[in-house]
Amino acid sequence: MKRLTAAALVLCMFFTAFTGCTGNEEEENNDAAIQTAILYEFSKISQIPRESGYEKEISTYLRSWAKENGLEGVRDSSNNVIITLPASPGYEDAPVTIIQSNMDSKIAVSADKTFDPLNDPVTVTDDGITLSAEGTSIGADSGSGMATALYILKHARKHGPVRAVFTVNGESGMTGAEKLNEKYLEGDYLINLSWDSGSTVGIGSGGTASFDMTHKIEWTAPQNAIPYTLSLSGLNGGEADKDIGKGGANAIKVIGEILANAQGRGILFELGSFNGGVSRDTIATAASALIIINESDVNKMQDLVDDSIEAFGDAYGDVEEHYAFTYQEAQMPEKVVSFEDTGSIISFIYGILNGVQKMSEEYAGVVESASNLGMVSTVTGDFICQVTAASNSDVELYKITSAHEAISSMSGLEYTYYEGVPRWPDHSDSVLYSAIRDIFSELYGDKPDGAIVHHELEFGWFAKKNPRLQIVSIGPTIENPGLPDEALVLETVTRPVNVVLTFLERINEIGKVSGEPGNENSN
Repeated sequence: MKRLTAAALVLCMFFTAFTGCTGNEEEENNDAAIQTAILYEFSKISQIPRESGYEKEISTYLRSWAKENGLEGVRDSSNNVIITLPASPGYEDAPVTIIQSNMDSKIAVSADKTFDPLNDPVTVTDDGITLSAEGTSIGADSGSGMATALYILKHARKHGPVRAVFTVNGESGMTGAEKLNEKYLEGDYLINLSWDSGSTVGIGSGGTASFDMTHKIEWTAPQNAIPYTLSLSGLNGGEADKDIGKGGANAIKVIGEILANAQGRGILFELGSFNGGVSRDTIATAASALIIINESDVNKMQDLVDDSIEAFGDAYGDVEEHYAFTYQEAQMPEKVVSFEDTGSIISFIYGILNGVQKMSEEYAGVVESASNLGMVSTVTGDFICQVTAASNSDVELYKITSAHEAISSMSGLEYTYYEGVPRWPDHSDSVLYSAIRDIFSELYGDKPDGAIVHHELEFGWFAKKNPRLQIVSIGPTIENPGLPDEALVLETVTRPVNVVLTFLERINEIGKVSGEPGNENSN
């Protein structure tokens, strides 16, 4: 803590010496001074643990910041914080602009680092090129987003009404955005400040759905003689919403397909257990099945496993570098899944959609639709399965949902559907997107492309609550976002500030939104 406090004091002294705290507009618009002010605020935010679901302390800080700077700040029942900046003279009738960032983080920790995300502050290091941390990620997207928003609230001089919205739980359940009162989204434009790519502008995200499939198992005494455990571990895995397009394998699906092939070859095995994965939101890195076979099928099953291991290496060897297959004799279980239920479970796992279902035709290299078979278990005595799906297309998401329901019904499984985060529709022809791109081009020479992601973002809730709200997401460049070696590229830190301040200054020229997000403005 002493080291962190000292670092904050050094930054504060450097900020005071550099800017002179004169309030001079020319100084405030100087990139070096802006960067120093943002990093100073970032350092203070980084000392506040703000794990998703535990945002009370950071929300208190934001509300106190508003009071100290003479602004109205409220905290709702979900701990979302809303700060209002009245219009400057001459801009009273300008459109309302909302600037937004989530306030939470999910700190990734390296294997050799001891870190308590609920109590330990992040130790930020600055090498002059990037900000990083010692053995952890630094919460760069939300940290820089909040710091940028606070700078804008404090230093904007020419602007219409501005509302800053800081939401909780933006990294996981997005309950802050879901529960945010619609009145705080009344406005024309919303600029999110926690995008992790300085070279693109976020303009859309997928809608999501979750599924639980269950089946009550009938257990019987084993009739076959030889138990084997078939397992696969060490896969890359990752978060389904971000990593499913990287070409990795799903351990549950691989083991299920081997067992389905065994049935297809006439190997009549009994199933003692089938377990794999952790949650619907993660790609299964490991799975195992206990099977009991007859002595007459030992060689046939061994040949099948050998063929499957070789085929897996051919298919995934360039992507999965640390996997391990095991197939070995095991202890005989007291009971096994009935013949009928074994068929239901294996047929379901073989048939359920998993992985990338469709790539975007408009955005090169972008996953449009995907489904993830995240977890299966027989530990409770019943078969339990968790699945998630996401798509930039409502039609494609409906197709996945229908397919899941069909395979569940055909396999005799009970099926529960949970509607997830709404889709953030992309509008590449919106007034806001066009204005932001033009300003980027004017200030920095490059006109960034629009980008969409197939997974869910908070903005889906914003778009649902105010369909005419035009939304974009911008931010600095963040290397390895969400990983222990995450790094914030310093030379890009000031760009969102300069773009937003320029946008606010020109808001009277840009005008109010007319009709749907893609329509031209009129004012």
